[in-house]
Amino acid sequence: MTMDEPAENREGLGLRRRAIDLLFAGSPRESLVLTLMIGLFIVLVDLISRDNVSLGPIYIIPIMVAAPHLRRWHLVLVSVLIALVREALAPERWDSLVGTRMVLTILAYLGVGFLTNEMARNRRLSMAYITQLREEVRRREEAEGQLRSIIDSSPAAILTTDDQGKVDLANRAANELFGYRGTDLAGRRIGEFLPVVEDLLRYDTGASSYRAATTCRGKRATGELFQACVWFSTYSTPTGKRLAAIVTDTSEDLRDWQETSFQSLLRSTRVLVGSVSHEIRNICAAIGLVHANLGRIPEVAATEDYAALGTLAAGLARVATVELNSASEREPSAVDLGAVLDELAIVLEPDLEAHGIEFLIHRESSALPMVCGEHHGLLQVFLNVIRNSIRALESAERKSIEIRTSADDESVLVKVSDSGPGVQNPERLFQPFQTGADAVGLGLFVSRAIVRASSGELYHLAGGPGCTMCVRLRTMFSLEPSLATGEQGKEDE
Repeated sequence: MTMDEPAENREGLGLRRRAIDLLFAGSPRESLVLTLMIGLFIVLVDLISRDNVSLGPIYIIPIMVAAPHLRRWHLVLVSVLIALVREALAPERWDSLVGTRMVLTILAYLGVGFLTNEMARNRRLSMAYITQLREEVRRREEAEGQLRSIIDSSPAAILTTDDQGKVDLANRAANELFGYRGTDLAGRRIGEFLPVVEDLLRYDTGASSYRAATTCRGKRATGELFQACVWFSTYSTPTGKRLAAIVTDTSEDLRDWQETSFQSLLRSTRVLVGSVSHEIRNICAAIGLVHANLGRIPEVAATEDYAALGTLAAGLARVATVELNSASEREPSAVDLGAVLDELAIVLEPDLEAHGIEFLIHRESSALPMVCGEHHGLLQVFLNVIRNSIRALESAERKSIEIRTSADDESVLVKVSDSGPGVQNPERLFQPFQTGADAVGLGLFVSRAIVRASSGELYHLAGGPGCTMCVRLRTMFSLEPSLATGEQGKEDE
């Protein structure tokens, strides 16, 4: 039925539907009452005209009204009862053909009743299915609306493309990220602003889908380049493969990371230069002593080699006194030690798992006070200490590293303990350029310098199994620097 059909046809269809609703949609009680009323009316009419006209076919009407709400064996009883009433009121009642007539009448009533009952059952199932379908459609539309709202309000750029690399959908953040604020990304090729992703689309993986993340160069509509972090996945549809991507601008993170790395390198370099300068000054002192002794010999003091030796010693002394300063050196600030330890666990997880080492962090309280220092520098200190423990545990039978924290009003103490063989020569732990070290033997030396730069202290705690390194840090609530006391008396240098 279409809107082009005549109005009377549409009205007729509406009347038929309403009639069906009246027949099938009523309650069982209403239908039974209506059946009795119709049946009584037909009986009264049949009593009046019983000798003139047979109303047998009209008895089908109450069966049709009652059938949608009766069971099958009920229909059999009703059909037999109405057939008996019809026979009793028929003009040719109880003649020689009564048996045949009763059988045919009952079968006709049963056929109409069963047909009506099945139609009603199918209609109820259809209506239940339509109701369920409408509810599912409503839920789907609600879910789509929520998903669309989440995508549109997301601060990250979200977009989808077809198998040719053309953007199908892009949220507001994507338009803003790539500089298309006045227009929409839809229909543009993703290679215009993310060339790497378009290259990935050309990679044929067959029917399989893949998901990955990458850091690549992005390009805005103005031609400005930026560093983009892209999480993407492919999925298949009846019309072909699709790609969904989430993109964020990590340029600021890159700048922060480069600045932090540069500052960390600068601090470590100053410590290294200081250590080298200290060794050079020792050498210069020895050369100076030898130079002075040789000067007492007249024949040697008059030679050019003696003068050159003095010039060399003086030049080395001047080099050793040069300090590596940095105009960008920052004062120690407040650091969340809990966040440093959490980040430490994340960074060390692969190494610890590869070596089969159990790693535990025990905190005296859930919230540690803010400490004085620099986040990246303290992280490097703990990484260096624990990596020393990892090397010490390579041949240990039981492999475990524990970190315990305790705090008071002035400082926070962090103990890093391992189940290794312990330190053979604790007095040499913090000496630079140690013989037998993995590199140049400056790890703990530099770490202690970083901690001391924040008015803290790094030391070895003697006694007990394994090795225990302690880092005591000043809290931001203390007015004066608080170095390790008490337990520091056990420090081995």
